[in-house]
Amino acid sequence: MRARYSLPYAAYIVVFGLAPFLATFAYMGVGLRPALTLLTAIRPYLGLVFYNTFLLAVGQALGATLIGLIEAIIVDSLSERLRTPLSLLLMLPYTVPFTSAALMWVISLYGEGYGWFTYFLHIPFDPLYQPSTAMLTITMVSVWASAPFSFLMIYSALRSIPREVKENALMDGLGLSRYYGEVAIPMASKAIVISFLLQFALGLGNFDIPYVMTMGGPGFTTTNLAILVYNAIFEMGSFPAGALIAAVLSALALAPALLLLAVMRAQRPLLPSVRLHMPDGAFKALTALLGALLVFANLMPVYWMFLVAFRPDVLDFRRPPVLVPVAFTASYFDQAIRGSVPYMISSVVVSVGVGLLTVLFSAPAAYEVARGRAGRWLLTLSIFLYTLPSMSYVVPLYIWFSRVDLLNTWWALMLASPIFTATFAVWAMHGFYIDMPKAYEELADLFNIRGKMTRIIMPLSRPALLSVFLVSLIFAWHLLVYPLIFASTPYNFSFPPVGAQTVTIYALTAIEQSIIRWGLLAAMALVAALPVMILALAFLYMVSKGGYSLGLKFL
Repeated sequence: MRARYSLPYAAYIVVFGLAPFLATFAYMGVGLRPALTLLTAIRPYLGLVFYNTFLLAVGQALGATLIGLIEAIIVDSLSERLRTPLSLLLMLPYTVPFTSAALMWVISLYGEGYGWFTYFLHIPFDPLYQPSTAMLTITMVSVWASAPFSFLMIYSALRSIPREVKENALMDGLGLSRYYGEVAIPMASKAIVISFLLQFALGLGNFDIPYVMTMGGPGFTTTNLAILVYNAIFEMGSFPAGALIAAVLSALALAPALLLLAVMRAQRPLLPSVRLHMPDGAFKALTALLGALLVFANLMPVYWMFLVAFRPDVLDFRRPPVLVPVAFTASYFDQAIRGSVPYMISSVVVSVGVGLLTVLFSAPAAYEVARGRAGRWLLTLSIFLYTLPSMSYVVPLYIWFSRVDLLNTWWALMLASPIFTATFAVWAMHGFYIDMPKAYEELADLFNIRGKMTRIIMPLSRPALLSVFLVSLIFAWHLLVYPLIFASTPYNFSFPPVGAQTVTIYALTAIEQSIIRWGLLAAMALVAALPVMILALAFLYMVSKGGYSLGLKFL
């Protein structure tokens, strides 16, 4: 049967994904000589920039995957009653936009013991202002923000192992430690490797956290290739230089993208068994200790953001820091709420728009790929485009949007963002449709029911469609780089709408408005994070309790 429903999706990813990716290399060639001349001025720092890029990518990949694996084993080893609350606590960083996460860590890291982190670890300086520790600190925060995604992927793989496999292993006397080391990890190895490659690719293009925390400083100490693309365009004023750096970054991202495609086709375990033998009592004690430390690490920055946002500023610069609520004020939060209105409107409109477009584009395409009515190349291209950094697309898109007067409009953000959400959704929903029984379609054909896609397939897909919509909405709410580049002013309450800066941009202005006014900075970070935190936690709770089937599969 001819593919029809996947054509809009295929056209979209070609126009807003493949075309700008290839155009990045073309724009690089247009002004190659002046671009090289401009980059010559910063040649002494280029080695450091590449080092920072790979340090962040490798550190994020290793750290997030290892922590996600440990968290997945801890939760999987618990009783059903404890899995839901612990999973929610471990997923908490995922609900916080990267901009808000970076801001809450900025006030956590404040030196001389004023921040909770430096106080607990007895660090007498702010790690972000020391060249020797700044990049490592940014990597740590990136791991904190990224680990929940690895946890979700690996935990899903562990839960897909048939229950009788674990029961038989324990009956044979393997014990919990040997079961996870010798059975579960090899069986979940595909998910572990995919998590590592995805985190490495995302780390290569990591812009939000290093930009918010240090803006690439001090000097070039924390500048990576993603930040250098932005600086080349908007500080050096050279689109060819920005395109050249973006092309280099895109070329580097090809390796994990192609490896990921190869791993997806693997049929055998990709990792060897891990020799770990300890009594079950010791294993449970160790996992309990690690679980408590991980929960504390996840909760404390968020708790600190709430605490600082609702207390008088006279309590900020105390040594030791005041770690419990002793006074209350809503003045900072009220000020942040009132100032956020135009940004909040843009975030709601853009996020909902991205969610709807993602569902409309991706669900029919995923269905037709799963049923063999669209070429397998569509899934391969989707995974490939999803793994590329956002900077692979921004230069051509910025030029194209400027030519059709879409810059600083909601349309620019709603059209550009689904290249990540829709490609991810096709990948994830493909497995859902593979598992959907074909009997429904056969009955529809038998009784000659017209509109099978809208009358049968989509209603049966409601849990997966809800999941895709909410995940896409959350992703769009989190975005910083596209609103930073494609929007220049907040919504001006006019029609047609002009101004598209979102709440992540609003939170970012806290750094400019208030360098040491912790209360306002924390309140602005909280305003940007709170709506999507509530939505994400409610969704994750429903999924974990079985009220909705997630409907998304990666393997």
